Amino acid sequence: PYADQTLVYNTLGRDLLENAINGYNCCLFAYGQTGSGKSYSMFGYGPNKGLVPQICEQLFNGNYLQTNKKQSFSVNISMLEIYNERVQDLLIAVSKRPKAGLKIRENIKLGVFVEELSKYEVGSYAEIEHMIGEGNKNRTLASTLMNETSSRAHTIITLEVVQKKVALMKQTQKTS
Repeated sequence: PYADQTLVYNTLGRDLLENAINGYNCCLFAYGQTGSGKSYSMFGYGPNKGLVPQICEQLFNGNYLQTNKKQSFSVNISMLEIYNERVQDLLIAVSKRPKAGLKIRENIKLGVFVEELSKYEVGSYAEIEHMIGEGNKNRTLASTLMNETSSRAHTIITLEVVQKKVALMKQTQKTS
């Protein structure tokens, strides 16, 4: 049966957002054949917002992140694509990208990361929407027989939520 975007968000997105706010790392992964609805489920079209926009909108407008004397937060975004076995930063101009792509590294404290991937602090849903729009402009497009607007690339958007709390004599921080 048909599942509208609200049902998908209520089934998956709300719990994912709450887990992220509680400091857990979360991943939302869309996999499937070209034309199966991955982009629609993740981003939506027009007024039918997908999971990513709904989660981002609730992050800032849903009273999840409260700033006061005892706690603060910051949200950072990065966006990359993997195309032809190369990792490219989608938030920088195509002309400024390294031709060989970015390198994937592993560090005992940081875990797996992409070296030199840009990361920008955002303060609202509108800023996230703008950054994703800029990243989408820089995506690689190569049509297929099934979908003429297919990217034929894998896109990864990372939202990092950093929450700091000040207690009597110590400060704690959790990042997801």
